[in-house]
This record gives sequence, C-alpha cells and structure tokens, in this order.
Amino acid sequence: MSRPKEFNPDDATEKAMQVFWHKGYEATSMEDLLSAMDLNRGSLYDTFGDKRQLFLKVVDRYCTNFVGPKFSLLNQPGPAIPTLRRFIHGMIESGLADPQRRGCLIANTVMELAPHENEIAGTLCQALKMAEDTFFQVLARAKQQGELMENKDPRALARFLTTMLQGTIVMIKSGASADAVKQTVETALSILDSADMFRPSIERSFDT
Repeated sequence: MSRPKEFNPDDATEKAMQVFWHKGYEATSMEDLLSAMDLNRGSLYDTFGDKRQLFLKVVDRYCTNFVGPKFSLLNQPGPAIPTLRRFIHGMIESGLADPQRRGCLIANTVMELAPHENEIAGTLCQALKMAEDTFFQVLARAKQQGELMENKDPRALARFLTTMLQGTIVMIKSGASADAVKQTVETALSILDSADMFRPSIERSFDT
C-alpha cells in the first residue's frame, strides 16, 4: 500500500505555475521548481512527471482558474457589444495593474516554444482557439440582436480580437506605456462601432 502524499498537489501546481509565469518555460530549471514547490525530486517526478508534463498540468490549471472564469463573464444576457468592451478593458487593466507585468502565460509560451515544442504549442493553441470561439459566440449574438452591421463577419472579428488582445498583452509585458496600450485597444475596438447607440451605456474605464 502506497504512502499518502504529504503535500497538496493543487498547491504545488499553483507554485509551479507562478514560477513558469514569471520566468518562462526554458528559463525555469528543475531546481527552481523543486525549491518553489518545496518537494524533493522523487516526489515531483512521481506526482507530476518531467518538466514538460508538469507544465502541461500548469497550463490546464491556468486555463481552468484564470482564463475560464474570466471568459465566462461574456455569457451575461443583454447587449453583447458593451459586455465585450468591458471584458477587454478589464483584461487590459488587469495586465497593467500587475507589478511584474508578466503578461499572459499562454501568449508568452506560444512565442517562446511554438517553433520547437509541438505538443506544448498545440495545447496552448487550443486555449487560444477557445478564446476565439467564445468571442465568436458573443459576436454572433450581437449580430442577431442588431448590434453589428450585416457585413460584419463574427468569425473574422473573433479572430481579430483574439489576436489584438494577445498583442496588447505582449505590449504590456514589454513595458509599453499605459496610454499606448489603451490607445491601441480603443483603435482596435473601433471595428465594432457599427451600432453606437449601445456605446453611451458603457462604463468608460479608460477615460477615468
């Protein structure tokens, strides 16, 4: 009969996530992980596998605990475009408020590993596709509700907004000024301005 684990795997995964998020995949050593997780090498390998397997568990946790709950806010009933604007503003404000400007773990790792780590890159691209699909559902609802002109393609807009959001998060991580980031977001969101009758009801978070 195996001995029960003397640590909480969820807590250990959270600690590993913070290390990967701060340092990046390649720069994170096994020694970094062992120290942060307060584990010996045997316990880490027995529970999580190697560095790649641990990172895949970290990505799953990041998507479940960070990405999923944030994107669920887009499922609110009512006008869709104001909700979408508030969501994107909130994501950018959250990134700007992070003292470490870590950016997005998914976007960071795609840029770092996509050329040579197919398994990890594939998992991360699935997460980005989930974001695009969520945007698409919101935009399709907006079109049904008359918030978008007929010539607007919800799928193309969803792909554009996903790319824009990741790009602005990279701007934040690289140290761009808050004004530059916000101006970029507002310029990008102007693509949605087909029904400005909804816009006055939005809380102009970037104007305060």
